[in-house]
Amino acid sequence: MLLEKSPEYWAREATIEELQTQVRNLATWTEQVAEVLDFAYVERSMRVLSRTQLDSRDDALALADHLERVAHDSVRPELAKLRRPYHARWRMLSEIMHRCATRLEVPHKVLARKHVREILLHLYQAGGSVAQSDLTLIPNEGQRSATLKLMEQWDLIERRAEGTARIVSITDLGRLAIAEEIASRQTREAREPRARTASTLERGCTYMYAVS
Repeated sequence: MLLEKSPEYWAREATIEELQTQVRNLATWTEQVAEVLDFAYVERSMRVLSRTQLDSRDDALALADHLERVAHDSVRPELAKLRRPYHARWRMLSEIMHRCATRLEVPHKVLARKHVREILLHLYQAGGSVAQSDLTLIPNEGQRSATLKLMEQWDLIERRAEGTARIVSITDLGRLAIAEEIASRQTREAREPRARTASTLERGCTYMYAVS
């Protein structure tokens, strides 16, 4: 039944319950079956990650739980016989979906609090970690400490001592929390060179017409 329908059907139209039924009824794992499921799981995961609405949390959790069942330790030896490391891939996707669901649980009031998103973006742009004293976005030290403590409690950042300095690092959850801003910024930066090139060509054409 699984191979009677297209991979696109299982990725975009089938319910998780349908997928679960198909997996439960498998007599044996084959390369073709694994490839179809892998396509469906990756596409579904990407679709969940691209959405930021709170109702996406249910979809993320449902997919994460399904992947945990499919990539159960009991089927590891059978999956290990296939060409690709499907067991590891699906367990990794399950972990990503769980983290995504956790991100969607972070209240908007935490992410909307003054300076929280700015600090996360600053950490991301700095390569992941900076000294706490360099976080001058919040000049008041008491307010800065309270904001960082809240972010640490929600696992958006980690803090550690390094010599006499206090180092602040963004966590995987912190990166997920600003994924939309990062993607938007990357898109904007990718467009800028094209815009500059178009502007240069336009000026060149204007000059050519002017001297002709």
